[in-house]
Amino acid sequence: MLAWLRACATRIAAAFHPRSRDQHEFDRELSSHLDFLTRENLEKGMSPEAAARAARIRLGGVAQLKETNRELHGLPFLETLLQDARYAVRTLLKKPGFAAISILTLALGIGANTAIFSVVYAVVLKPLPYPDSQRLFTIFQQRTQDSSVQGGFSYLDLQDVIAQDTDFSGMTGVSGHELTLTGRGDPFIVRVADVTA
Repeated sequence: MLAWLRACATRIAAAFHPRSRDQHEFDRELSSHLDFLTRENLEKGMSPEAAARAARIRLGGVAQLKETNRELHGLPFLETLLQDARYAVRTLLKKPGFAAISILTLALGIGANTAIFSVVYAVVLKPLPYPDSQRLFTIFQQRTQDSSVQGGFSYLDLQDVIAQDTDFSGMTGVSGHELTLTGRGDPFIVRVADVTA
């Protein structure tokens, strides 16, 4: 873990410092390796051209090594992201009609997504406005024959359950139904609930 953090810190520092000195040092080190391998091949009796060629083959592609070194000492993901962003801006500036449609589509999509998430959060994800709302439960009756859910308790059954309860800190009864409200204008239905004290 510590080595990974050290590597990340080195990459971040290298990304914001000029690389000319590091690149020059790497080129010098690469050249010294090639010289060493070439001398080694010359000592084996190869011609100078063959020794240099064998040294380059053994070391690998110089361009690939430089690219790998550049990736190891920087943040290639961030650099690639910035290059892609610059390319995207240049492309969108060349075709302003396409850019306008793209931006409008993104704006509508983000707006719709935000509206839907706001509704889902308010209805489903937001905790209820009660202390310890994760500890609230609904109790109902169930038939043992067909396991179908039956309605709630009668008031007398609720009193029996409250008297026998040892697991819950408190209980209340709620019975919801609809009534027709009349008197002024057209009658309309309202939802009401009877709640125990």
